[in-house]
Amino acid sequence: EKRACSEKPWWTLSENFNLPLVFYMEEDQEERIFGHLDADLHCIGEHSHTLTQRESWFTDAGHVVTVVGPPETRGFLLDMIWSLGSWNSDQQAQGLKMLQLVWSQPLTKESLAVSPLHTAD
Repeated sequence: EKRACSEKPWWTLSENFNLPLVFYMEEDQEERIFGHLDADLHCIGEHSHTLTQRESWFTDAGHVVTVVGPPETRGFLLDMIWSLGSWNSDQQAQGLKMLQLVWSQPLTKESLAVSPLHTAD
C-alpha cells in the first residue's frame, strides 16, 4: 500500500500548512459529511491526513471550515465537498463515493485517483 503522504508525519512538514482551504459550509452538508455532532470528523481527518477546524463566524446556519494537510488530500476533500454540493446527480454520486472511501480507509495514492480532477486526465 502506498500512503497518500510522505513517511514523515504530515503535521511535521511546513508545506502542509501553506495555503489552507477556507470555505463556508451549510449546516446540513456539515452533518452529511462530518456526521451528527461531528461523529465522523476525527475519522475523516485521520484517514485523509488532514486537520479540519470549523468556526461559526457571523452565521447561525453553517460554519467557516479550514482544512490543512498535504495538498493532494486537501484537494481530494475539496473535490468531495464540491461534488456532494453539486446540482448534478453524477457529481453527487462521485462525491458520495469519495466520502465513503475516506470514511472507510486511509487515503492512498491509488484512492486519490477517484477525485474528479484526476479522472478528467
